[in-house]
Amino acid sequence: MKIISRLMIFALMTIFLVMGATAQTNNVLVPDVPTTGQIAQGDTAQIFTFATGAGSTATVSIASDTGFALTMILSDANGIVLGQVQKPAGAANGVPSLIENVPLANAGTYYVTVLITPGVVTALSGQFVVILTLSGGEATIPPVQTTPEVESTAEVTIAPTPDLQLPPTNTTNTVVDASTFALTQVSLASGINVSLTWNTQDDLNLQVRAPNGGTLFWDSRSTDDSGVFGADVNGLCEVLTPPPATETATWQGGALSAGRYEVLVYYRQSCSTTPSPVEFTLNVDVNGTPLAPVTGSLQPPVNNNATVYISSFVVNSDATATISTGGLYTDTRVLPLGVSEILTAPSIPLFFNTPTEGVIVGDQYYQVYTFSGEAGQLVNISMTKSVGNLDTLLLLFDNTGNIIADNDDVNSPADTNSAMSVRLPSSGTYTVFASRYGKDVGGTEGTYNLLVAEEAPERAVNLNLPTGDIEVTLTWNTRADLQLLVRDPFGDSVYDDAESVRSGGLLTATGNRNCSTTLATTPAYHIYWPSGTKDVGAYEVEVWYQSECGDTTPVNYSLYIVVGGELIFTEASLIRFNERYVTSFNINLDGTATPSLGGIIGGSETLPYQAELESAIVMLGGNSFTGSITPDNKFDVYAFDGLVGDVVTVTMTASSPTLDTLLFMIDPNQVEIARNDDANADTRNSAINRVTLAANGRYYILATHFGAIYGGTTGAYTLSLQVERPISPTATPQP
Repeated sequence: MKIISRLMIFALMTIFLVMGATAQTNNVLVPDVPTTGQIAQGDTAQIFTFATGAGSTATVSIASDTGFALTMILSDANGIVLGQVQKPAGAANGVPSLIENVPLANAGTYYVTVLITPGVVTALSGQFVVILTLSGGEATIPPVQTTPEVESTAEVTIAPTPDLQLPPTNTTNTVVDASTFALTQVSLASGINVSLTWNTQDDLNLQVRAPNGGTLFWDSRSTDDSGVFGADVNGLCEVLTPPPATETATWQGGALSAGRYEVLVYYRQSCSTTPSPVEFTLNVDVNGTPLAPVTGSLQPPVNNNATVYISSFVVNSDATATISTGGLYTDTRVLPLGVSEILTAPSIPLFFNTPTEGVIVGDQYYQVYTFSGEAGQLVNISMTKSVGNLDTLLLLFDNTGNIIADNDDVNSPADTNSAMSVRLPSSGTYTVFASRYGKDVGGTEGTYNLLVAEEAPERAVNLNLPTGDIEVTLTWNTRADLQLLVRDPFGDSVYDDAESVRSGGLLTATGNRNCSTTLATTPAYHIYWPSGTKDVGAYEVEVWYQSECGDTTPVNYSLYIVVGGELIFTEASLIRFNERYVTSFNINLDGTATPSLGGIIGGSETLPYQAELESAIVMLGGNSFTGSITPDNKFDVYAFDGLVGDVVTVTMTASSPTLDTLLFMIDPNQVEIARNDDANADTRNSAINRVTLAANGRYYILATHFGAIYGGTTGAYTLSLQVERPISPTATPQP
């Protein structure tokens, strides 16, 4: 970012010193006399002049309003830059930034240019004060001109300056120069080829993210710009390939995106009884030119969590390319720099409910922000990509350096933006660390919007609801009738028609049940388990918009899940009539809670089943299979070969009362043709009855639970397939 900023300053200096059309130039600096300047919205810069004799030494200071990021440049009459400094937007009012002790060899006129720092978010207008100090040399002389006289071909150079941290900046009126991330194309006759090679039968996965956001990996086999992913080698350890193994991602020749491509290598699963590290090689060629190979080693997965290596390469506009070796990705909470460095870095103040723009690019992999909060205050923090291929990452620190919340993806891989909801544990200053997946070794870049929103107190904390081991609260903003349901690990549900269950769960607030409540008070549902009634296992939470109650105002709801006094999950979103939102959480053996993803219930498209079609269990008519749905296994895939006219029946029967089954049937074109949740009103088992097949080919059955990918119920099941095949009139009956 430092190099980019200097290039931007170079361009601006060229405009100011050669053209000078929009700059204000009627200011003369008198030594030791403060001179006030102002840049209004739309102004390019202000230029000040002073004159001195040969042999003088100049020091120039600048101070400005907080939130106003400025660059000050000292140059001679030929446009040569003698010094420059950035005044950060976060600097306190009146704190100066200095160009110190610059020798002025020649007598004549010198120029001080003040401009809004390019490429950072800043106020668009503000005041500043410039002070000139001269020492030594001959006496100063009056300025002889108001603008520098330079030839139009003059070469403007940037004098060496110390490395300057360019902190992000923020005000309510912000602007980001996003030109760095504008998508450009380059003609590559031979395209781009990325290959991952390793010498074991373990399951490694290759993923490549293009500057335009297109991604190639096992579950995204193609992109709109001719990208193609090859075979998923050793996928799930079901079909093993003799070493060496290779996975590829290729973009065919033509007009392709210029910019940074991020390459990720996942050690997904060990396929041996003695897991061991796997060495790999990444080979990239751009337009027929191979880049330096990248080699690395990955440790086996831990607790089913893949280990990851991240690299990147940049395709330039002239078709050349460079590659970075990258490195191992560490856990979200493992930082490549000290916490003290983050807490003391130049930071930008955040204001509740005021969006702020920022940038992540190259080596500038994070930005630091701060805000003040009160104990018990509920805040929602979101970081949303606006331009580029940025995969965001958020961490929140308290004033002692403890990480109190973090989020990588809202819903991976569908939504790689970041968001968190936190009830602040104490009053004080909090630090937001805005970064990208992979942090220092990550390769994604772009601009983003950052928002810290405060939940209204009457909606979040002042409802006077009972507390316990588990608390689930739903609030919303209209007269509509929403229903909250929580299902415990034993399969019993607390909701309108069952206000208590054997495990201790109780319904204490019922919102606008039967359209009975007005907006005189905030509608709220509340289900809780009193102290001492928390059971180990999976809890499923469902929000159902069941009646508008004559109010068609869009419904924005907030869902809070508190376990042991700690807010473990929150969701604030829009829900439409008759939609159902489902999420779940698990109470672990040690009493801690683990939340899961949540989302609106959909069809089979919510299940990432495509990658498992090749490994599906093949069934024949009359076959039965047993399986199990667990928190780590949301669905199973089965297959059968059908003919036109076959009449097919599939049943899924739970072996445990804790499982609420769900079935989908997929045709050979991967189109959902049938589904069933409950076979009848008296059961939670599922049945797809007597479906007549319209085509020959391989059909698939998805055995899952209510809520599909978002569901929380678990347990064993039995799946049965029956096929009635009509006898062709011309067929010879079998003996």
